[in-house]
Amino acid sequence: MTYLQRVFIFVLCSVFTTEGRLENEEWKIHMEQKMEEMFQLIERQNDVIEKQSRFIEGQSKEIKNLESKVQFIESKSVLGIVNDQTEKVNKMVNKTERKLGNVKYMHEAESKKQQIRRFLSPGLAEGHVAFYAYISKDFGGVGVDHVFLYDTVVTNYGNAYSQHTGAFTAPTSGVYAFSYTIYASGEHVAGESGDYGEVSVQLVHNGAYKGSIHVDTETNWEEEMSTGFAILMLQAGDTVLTMSKGTGEGSFHSNESGRWSFAGFQIA
Repeated sequence: MTYLQRVFIFVLCSVFTTEGRLENEEWKIHMEQKMEEMFQLIERQNDVIEKQSRFIEGQSKEIKNLESKVQFIESKSVLGIVNDQTEKVNKMVNKTERKLGNVKYMHEAESKKQQIRRFLSPGLAEGHVAFYAYISKDFGGVGVDHVFLYDTVVTNYGNAYSQHTGAFTAPTSGVYAFSYTIYASGEHVAGESGDYGEVSVQLVHNGAYKGSIHVDTETNWEEEMSTGFAILMLQAGDTVLTMSKGTGEGSFHSNESGRWSFAGFQIA
């Protein structure tokens, strides 16, 4: 039973109780007063209900506003993270493109120099070329896509190999043979610490993979050497070099006990 129902019953009971004791006129006046009181009470309850309804409506609007703010903040946060990651990726792409551009420029410049040297060098028969070079000392710090520079040139018949870029540039189209040797150290001979020597090295023709070798030393004083060999069809101006597949670990020997070397010659 609701509050208003209880009030109404109370009023009726009061009216009927009074009816037996009062005259008709007094009863009417008394009943009118009671009815007026009941109407006033109902009006006050209606006012309370209306205020509560307005309060609930206001709370609903506030909840919707808060939900909209939360969604906006979340979307802005996600968008900011995406923008940050996109900016980082763009910077990495731009850096890589600059590196590739520099390498391409060096190769082109060196190729032109070699062509000039071959033109000015007497006694070099067309189509005869051979080279052999090695790294002069122990080293470490091999990063991703590291191009190895064999700085000590023993043979460079035809001037097709560059110690500055580590690349061989084919002077003419034909069949060429290449060999490359790597040597991992079981000691920290180049200032490194932690893991001992390990690396994978690829033979790369115009940026494309043509072969690979791998060395890995797990314990102190353990040494490991590996040699790769390949025969490739090249067009005039093609380049061949050696490059690390990933980041190397530890140190690498290149001394009188064993050399990192790169060699090649034209077969036909």
